[in-house]
Order: sequence, then C-alpha cells, then structure tokens
Amino acid sequence: MKFLSIANAIKLMLVIGVIAVFAVVVQSCQSSKDDDIIRLSEKKLEIDDFKKGSFRKLQSLEAPPVQPITRFVDGAGNRMQLTDFKGQYVLMNVWATWCAPCVIEMPSLNALAEQKNSENFTVLTISMDQDDAAIDTFFERNNLDALTKWRDPGMNLAPKLNARGLPITIIYNPNGDEIARISGEADWTSDEALALVREILGE
Repeated sequence: MKFLSIANAIKLMLVIGVIAVFAVVVQSCQSSKDDDIIRLSEKKLEIDDFKKGSFRKLQSLEAPPVQPITRFVDGAGNRMQLTDFKGQYVLMNVWATWCAPCVIEMPSLNALAEQKNSENFTVLTISMDQDDAAIDTFFERNNLDALTKWRDPGMNLAPKLNARGLPITIIYNPNGDEIARISGEADWTSDEALALVREILGE
C-alpha cells in the first residue's frame, strides 16, 4: 500500500481547500440571487396609495387564483405560457378587439410597454379573439408596435382568473404570485399608473 509523501499530501489538501472555497462562493451567489427574488416577491404593495382616477378599481385579493398554466399562441405559431416570465414582474392584460373598453385602453398599454419593458418587467397583452387577422388589423390601425399579438385559443383564461368581464389586468411578482388587479379600462400613461409601476420596480 502506497502512502502519500508529505509534499503530495500538502498539494492534495490545497486542492481540496480551493474546491471547498469555490463551492462556498457559488452557493453564496446563488443564495443572493434567490434572496433577491424572495425579497421582491414578498414586497407588500399599499394599494390604497394608487386608487385614483382610472385606478379606483385597483385591488389586491386576499386569496387570488393561482397563475394559470394556459399556453398562448401568436399569428406565427409561437407558443408561450406565463411561467416563461418567471423572475420578472408581469403586467398581464386580457382583452379583445370586440371589447370597447379594451380598444380604448390598448394604446396606453403600448405606451407603457415602450417606456417600461425590461428584463425585470413585461407588459403582456393576451387577446380572447380567435381570429389572428382581426388582431393584426387592430394592431396596425393603432400602431401598437411594443406589444406581442398573443391570444388564448381555448378562451379559458378569463374564467381561470375569476374575471367577470374584459378588460382585466393582473400584476404578477417574480414568483408568479398575483399582487394586484384592476377590472375595466385604465389609463396606463397616467401619473398613478407610472407611480404604481415605479413602486413595484423600486425605482
């Protein structure tokens, strides 16, 4: 049986020490990243501070529905689901071209997306229309170039959100938990809207 020389034993101990330090550093970095997400997710939003103007119906449910796992499509056949945005704040708006309040609201959502979309925040609009052509025409007519033309082919999103009508907007935290919602149209270029988004993003 061969024994390590003192020199080789020292080298082995040094290698083990380096590996141990590296493991601690990696774990520390990962923990810091997870802590950031938890900290953002647990942030309490004082809803009453923003219930003004078109945001009078802003609310935070005590027991909101779980984020749906529904898959959405666009006109090019691409698919996505809300879990694809994990780690970001998501402002999801459910609308339709045949919904008059939705039609009024959409340009302000496009303006918000132009101004605030980033790696931390996404404005996501999902249509209940079943005709891609109708969505294309609406986007072109209103110059909505900052939004993606997602739609819900099964038309089952609104019931899963316990929505009583359209439009409805729900804000999710980075863990996919609902933190606020507003039923009916809202002006997303208003001072209260921008203040709400800034508060959420900690700006």
